[in-house]
Amino acid sequence: MNLLTKDKMNTIKNIAIGGAIFMMSIANSLAGNQIESPRDIKSIFDETKELCSKDNGLLWGHSLDVPILFIDEENGVIYSNKNSSKLELTEENNMYVGALPDFIEVKKGPQKIDKRNWAVIPLPLPENKIEQQCLILHEAFHCLQPQIDLKPLPYNNNHMEEMEARLWLKLEWKALEFALQSEGEDRKQAIIDAICFRKYRRALFSDCDGCENRFEIHEGMAEYTANKICRTPNEFKSYLQTKLTALWESKSYVDCFAYYTGPVYAYLLDETEANWRNQLGSKDDISILVQTAYNIALPFDVYMEAEERSVLYSGAKIMGEELDREIAL
Repeated sequence: MNLLTKDKMNTIKNIAIGGAIFMMSIANSLAGNQIESPRDIKSIFDETKELCSKDNGLLWGHSLDVPILFIDEENGVIYSNKNSSKLELTEENNMYVGALPDFIEVKKGPQKIDKRNWAVIPLPLPENKIEQQCLILHEAFHCLQPQIDLKPLPYNNNHMEEMEARLWLKLEWKALEFALQSEGEDRKQAIIDAICFRKYRRALFSDCDGCENRFEIHEGMAEYTANKICRTPNEFKSYLQTKLTALWESKSYVDCFAYYTGPVYAYLLDETEANWRNQLGSKDDISILVQTAYNIALPFDVYMEAEERSVLYSGAKIMGEELDREIAL
């Protein structure tokens, strides 16, 4: 039996990959381009690199230009902006293409390959260009977190299933929403209200502080980073207001609340002269940084203040919503 030479094996592999790409391109045309074509993917990589170059490490002191791996599971093909001997990629039009290996988990998030963190993202991507890039840079930030000491320990926020936790979270959200829309003393008062509502909730669930903080650092800062880079300040503010509307009706807040609180507190910090990103640690409570940046002194009796101020944010109506939810469960 004649053994294939290494060159012949590489040729066969390249033909197979090229054939998969060609067949996928045909399928895309027939299926309304639901899965990105190689040309689209190359364009997305270029747009990501341009955004990373524009940031140039300004936000966190490190570039977000990390290895990205798009997975087309249906066709068994992977695409990357970086090369890797372990992935056995082939260069195609200034990007890298290969067959999907068995050791890659087909799920969104960072994965260690060749001693580097890769942002692994299954296709298809969102259709909206800004949402595409926000998703990519969100995952890129997760790859960067260990380098900047913002990789938190595991967390569990199951207390957010509880009626009272949801009530005081919604009140915090409402106060933060008003803070976004306000300026001067009105903004400062809204921040005080948000922090009082936050402290009331955490007093009721005394073991939750660390887990909430870690979730806000882990996912909240990833969401902040992506939107900070991909949107103008006005677009970012509008996005946060839209995000709150979408989250408000969520059946569970356990895995989603930090996607609003984290970016909003970060946005409010950016409205000051505070050099807060250099001070942030993986265990920190970002609301304390906001309190300091706005030179806020909290009321003597935070809990009484929270109860009294809740009336201004439709506290009774929110309580009714949560009671209805509790009964429905």
